[in-house]
Amino acid sequence: MREQLRALVELTAIDTKAKEIDARLAAIPADVEARRMAVRKLTDLVARQETALAEAETLLGTQERDIAGRNDAVSKAKSKGAKAKNAREADAAERELEAVRRSIKDGEGEKEKLKERIGHTRSALDGPRASLEEQKLELAEAEAASGSLIEGLQGERATIVLGREVFLKKIDKDKVKTYERLRPKLNPVVCELAGETCSGCRMAIAPQRLIRILKGEEILQCQHCMRFLYHRDTIAD
Repeated sequence: MREQLRALVELTAIDTKAKEIDARLAAIPADVEARRMAVRKLTDLVARQETALAEAETLLGTQERDIAGRNDAVSKAKSKGAKAKNAREADAAERELEAVRRSIKDGEGEKEKLKERIGHTRSALDGPRASLEEQKLELAEAEAASGSLIEGLQGERATIVLGREVFLKKIDKDKVKTYERLRPKLNPVVCELAGETCSGCRMAIAPQRLIRILKGEEILQCQHCMRFLYHRDTIAD
Protein backbone atom coordinates (compact mmCIF):
# COMPACT_ATOMS: atom_id res chain seq x y z
CA MET A 1 0.00 0.00 0.00
CA ARG A 2 2.86 2.34 0.79
CA GLU A 3 4.31 1.75 -2.67
CA GLN A 4 0.98 2.80 -4.18
CA LEU A 5 0.95 5.89 -1.96
CA ARG A 6 4.48 6.80 -3.08
CA ALA A 7 3.39 6.31 -6.69
CA LEU A 8 0.41 8.63 -6.14
CA VAL A 9 2.68 11.28 -4.64
CA GLU A 10 5.09 11.01 -7.59
CA LEU A 11 2.19 11.04 -10.04
CA THR A 12 0.66 14.21 -8.61
CA ALA A 13 4.09 15.89 -8.62
CA ILE A 14 4.42 15.12 -12.33
CA ASP A 15 0.91 16.32 -13.11
CA THR A 16 1.35 19.50 -11.07
CA LYS A 17 4.49 20.41 -13.02
CA ALA A 18 2.79 19.52 -16.31
CA LYS A 19 -0.20 21.68 -15.40
CA GLU A 20 2.09 24.62 -14.65
CA ILE A 21 3.68 24.22 -18.08
CA ASP A 22 0.24 23.96 -19.70
CA ALA A 23 -0.67 27.29 -18.10
CA ARG A 24 2.52 28.85 -19.46
CA LEU A 25 1.83 27.38 -22.91
CA ALA A 26 -1.67 28.85 -22.90
CA ALA A 27 -0.33 32.22 -21.73
CA ILE A 28 2.01 32.65 -24.72
CA PRO A 29 -0.63 32.91 -27.50
CA ALA A 30 -2.91 34.79 -25.09
CA ASP A 31 -0.17 37.37 -24.52
CA VAL A 32 0.50 37.70 -28.26
CA GLU A 33 -3.21 38.14 -28.98
CA ALA A 34 -3.52 40.74 -26.21
CA ARG A 35 -0.63 42.65 -27.80
CA ARG A 36 -2.31 42.41 -31.22
CA MET A 37 -5.55 43.77 -29.79
CA ALA A 38 -3.71 46.65 -28.10
CA VAL A 39 -1.98 47.50 -31.39
CA ARG A 40 -5.30 47.39 -33.26
CA LYS A 41 -6.97 49.68 -30.73
CA LEU A 42 -4.11 52.17 -30.76
CA THR A 43 -3.96 52.03 -34.57
CA ASP A 44 -7.67 52.90 -34.71
CA LEU A 45 -7.17 55.74 -32.23
CA VAL A 46 -4.26 57.21 -34.20
CA ALA A 47 -6.19 56.82 -37.45
CA ARG A 48 -9.19 58.70 -36.03
CA GLN A 49 -6.96 61.50 -34.76
CA GLU A 50 -5.13 61.70 -38.09
CA THR A 51 -8.44 61.87 -39.92
CA ALA A 52 -9.62 64.68 -37.64
CA LEU A 53 -6.31 66.48 -38.23
CA ALA A 54 -6.61 66.11 -42.00
CA GLU A 55 -10.18 67.41 -41.94
CA ALA A 56 -9.13 70.41 -39.83
CA GLU A 57 -6.25 71.18 -42.18
CA THR A 58 -8.61 70.98 -45.16
CA LEU A 59 -11.01 73.35 -43.40
CA LEU A 60 -8.11 75.72 -42.67
CA GLY A 61 -7.21 75.80 -46.36
CA THR A 62 -10.82 76.57 -47.23
CA GLN A 63 -10.92 79.38 -44.69
CA GLU A 64 -7.68 80.88 -45.99
CA ARG A 65 -9.04 80.86 -49.54
CA ASP A 66 -12.28 82.38 -48.31
CA ILE A 67 -10.42 85.18 -46.48
CA ALA A 68 -8.34 85.84 -49.60
CA GLY A 69 -11.61 86.19 -51.54
CA ARG A 70 -12.93 88.62 -48.97
CA ASN A 71 -9.78 90.72 -49.34
CA ASP A 72 -10.63 90.98 -53.02
CA ALA A 73 -14.09 92.13 -51.96
CA VAL A 74 -12.47 94.91 -49.90
CA SER A 75 -10.72 96.20 -53.00
CA LYS A 76 -13.98 96.11 -54.95
CA ALA A 77 -15.87 97.92 -52.17
CA LYS A 78 -13.19 100.62 -52.04
CA SER A 79 -13.40 100.98 -55.79
CA LYS A 80 -17.16 101.44 -55.55
CA GLY A 81 -16.67 104.16 -52.95
CA ALA A 82 -14.17 105.95 -55.14
CA LYS A 83 -16.57 105.85 -58.05
CA ALA A 84 -19.63 106.92 -56.05
CA LYS A 85 -21.56 109.69 -57.77
CA ASN A 86 -23.47 110.83 -54.72
CA ALA A 87 -23.66 110.50 -50.94
CA ARG A 88 -26.13 107.62 -51.13
CA GLU A 89 -23.78 105.50 -53.27
CA ALA A 90 -20.85 106.47 -51.05
CA ASP A 91 -22.73 105.39 -47.88
CA ALA A 92 -23.71 102.10 -49.51
CA ALA A 93 -20.11 101.43 -50.53
CA GLU A 94 -18.89 102.29 -47.00
CA ARG A 95 -21.43 99.90 -45.41
CA GLU A 96 -20.38 97.15 -47.81
CA LEU A 97 -16.73 97.78 -47.02
CA GLU A 98 -17.39 97.64 -43.26
CA ALA A 99 -19.34 94.39 -43.58
CA VAL A 100 -16.55 92.79 -45.57
CA ARG A 101 -13.95 93.93 -43.05
CA ARG A 102 -16.02 92.47 -40.16
CA SER A 103 -16.36 89.19 -41.99
CA ILE A 104 -12.60 89.14 -42.57
CA LYS A 105 -11.99 89.83 -38.87
CA ASP A 106 -14.40 87.05 -37.87
CA GLY A 107 -12.78 84.71 -40.38
CA GLU A 108 -9.31 85.49 -39.04
CA GLY A 109 -10.51 84.75 -35.51
CA GLU A 110 -11.95 81.41 -36.62
CA LYS A 111 -8.77 80.66 -38.51
CA GLU A 112 -6.59 81.27 -35.45
CA LYS A 113 -8.80 79.03 -33.32
CA LEU A 114 -8.58 76.34 -35.95
CA LYS A 115 -4.79 76.70 -36.15
CA GLU A 116 -4.62 76.34 -32.36
CA ARG A 117 -6.79 73.22 -32.50
CA ILE A 118 -4.61 71.76 -35.25
CA GLY A 119 -1.50 72.45 -33.16
CA HIS A 120 -3.01 70.69 -30.15
CA THR A 121 -4.06 67.72 -32.26
CA ARG A 122 -0.57 67.38 -33.73
CA SER A 123 0.99 67.52 -30.28
CA ALA A 124 -1.54 65.01 -28.94
CA LEU A 125 -0.64 62.62 -31.75
CA ASP A 126 3.05 62.49 -30.85
CA GLY A 127 2.50 60.24 -27.81
CA PRO A 128 0.13 57.72 -29.42
CA ARG A 129 2.27 57.51 -32.57
CA ALA A 130 5.41 56.79 -30.56
CA SER A 131 3.55 54.30 -28.37
CA LEU A 132 2.12 52.59 -31.45
CA GLU A 133 5.56 52.11 -32.97
CA GLU A 134 6.85 50.75 -29.68
CA GLN A 135 3.93 48.33 -29.32
CA LYS A 136 4.31 47.16 -32.92
CA LEU A 137 7.97 46.38 -32.24
CA GLU A 138 7.13 44.51 -29.04
CA LEU A 139 4.40 42.57 -30.86
CA ALA A 140 6.81 41.57 -33.62
CA GLU A 141 9.34 40.39 -31.02
CA ALA A 142 6.67 38.43 -29.11
CA GLU A 143 5.42 36.79 -32.31
CA ALA A 144 8.96 35.87 -33.34
CA ALA A 145 9.79 34.41 -29.92
CA SER A 146 6.50 32.57 -29.34
CA GLY A 147 7.33 29.61 -31.56
CA SER A 148 10.61 28.77 -29.86
CA LEU A 149 9.11 29.36 -26.41
CA ILE A 150 6.24 26.98 -27.13
CA GLU A 151 8.59 24.39 -28.60
CA GLY A 152 10.87 24.58 -25.56
CA LEU A 153 7.99 24.24 -23.10
CA GLN A 154 6.49 21.34 -25.03
CA GLY A 155 9.84 19.57 -24.88
CA GLU A 156 10.09 20.24 -21.15
CA ARG A 157 6.58 18.90 -20.62
CA ALA A 158 7.30 15.76 -22.62
CA THR A 159 10.33 15.08 -20.44
CA ILE A 160 8.36 15.63 -17.23
CA VAL A 161 5.51 13.24 -18.12
CA LEU A 162 7.85 10.59 -19.51
CA GLY A 163 7.63 8.38 -16.42
CA ARG A 164 3.95 8.94 -15.71
CA GLU A 165 2.81 5.56 -17.03
CA VAL A 166 5.30 3.78 -14.76
CA PHE A 167 3.66 5.21 -11.65
CA LEU A 168 0.13 4.64 -12.98
CA LYS A 169 0.85 0.92 -13.26
CA LYS A 170 1.76 0.76 -9.57
CA ILE A 171 -1.64 2.07 -8.43
CA ASP A 172 -4.91 0.11 -8.19
CA LYS A 173 -7.24 0.82 -11.11
CA ASP A 174 -10.05 2.14 -8.90
CA LYS A 175 -7.67 4.64 -7.29
CA VAL A 176 -6.38 5.68 -10.74
CA LYS A 177 -9.96 6.18 -11.90
CA THR A 178 -10.71 8.39 -8.89
CA TYR A 179 -7.45 10.27 -9.35
CA GLU A 180 -8.12 11.00 -13.03
CA ARG A 181 -11.66 12.12 -12.23
CA LEU A 182 -10.37 14.60 -9.64
CA ARG A 183 -7.36 15.81 -11.63
CA PRO A 184 -9.21 18.43 -13.78
CA LYS A 185 -10.80 19.91 -10.64
CA LEU A 186 -8.04 19.74 -8.03
CA ASN A 187 -4.37 20.68 -8.10
CA PRO A 188 -2.69 18.84 -6.55
CA VAL A 189 -4.86 15.75 -6.16
CA VAL A 190 -2.57 14.26 -3.49
CA CYS A 191 -1.68 16.33 -0.42
CA GLU A 192 0.48 15.93 2.64
CA LEU A 193 -1.10 16.30 6.05
CA ALA A 194 -0.40 19.61 7.75
CA GLY A 195 -0.68 18.61 11.37
CA GLU A 196 -4.26 17.44 11.67
CA THR A 197 -5.52 19.28 8.61
CA CYS A 198 -5.56 18.76 4.84
CA SER A 199 -2.93 21.02 3.27
CA GLY A 200 -5.14 21.30 0.18
CA CYS A 201 -8.33 22.72 1.70
CA ARG A 202 -7.01 23.59 5.21
CA MET A 203 -9.87 21.72 6.84
CA ALA A 204 -9.46 19.48 9.90
CA ILE A 205 -9.45 15.74 9.32
CA ALA A 206 -11.82 13.60 11.37
CA PRO A 207 -9.88 11.92 14.24
CA GLN A 208 -10.52 8.31 13.19
CA ARG A 209 -9.66 9.05 9.57
CA LEU A 210 -6.52 10.86 10.71
CA ILE A 211 -5.36 7.82 12.69
CA ARG A 212 -5.87 5.56 9.65
CA ILE A 213 -3.94 7.95 7.41
CA LEU A 214 -1.07 8.13 9.90
CA LYS A 215 -0.80 4.37 9.91
CA GLY A 216 -0.27 4.41 6.14
CA GLU A 217 -1.95 1.05 5.69
CA GLU A 218 -4.62 2.38 3.35
CA ILE A 219 -5.09 5.25 0.92
CA LEU A 220 -7.77 7.64 2.14
CA GLN A 221 -9.21 10.94 0.95
CA CYS A 222 -10.02 14.19 2.71
CA GLN A 223 -13.69 14.13 3.67
CA HIS A 224 -13.99 17.78 2.63
CA CYS A 225 -12.17 18.26 -0.70
CA MET A 226 -11.68 14.56 -1.63
CA ARG A 227 -7.92 14.88 -2.14
CA PHE A 228 -5.81 11.84 -1.36
CA LEU A 229 -3.90 12.39 1.87
CA TYR A 230 -0.62 11.06 3.26
CA HIS A 231 1.86 11.70 6.04
CA ARG A 232 5.48 12.07 5.01
CA ASP A 233 6.61 9.32 7.42
CA THR A 234 4.41 6.77 5.65
CA ILE A 235 6.21 7.23 2.32
CA ALA A 236 9.72 7.57 3.71
CA ASP A 237 12.16 4.80 2.80
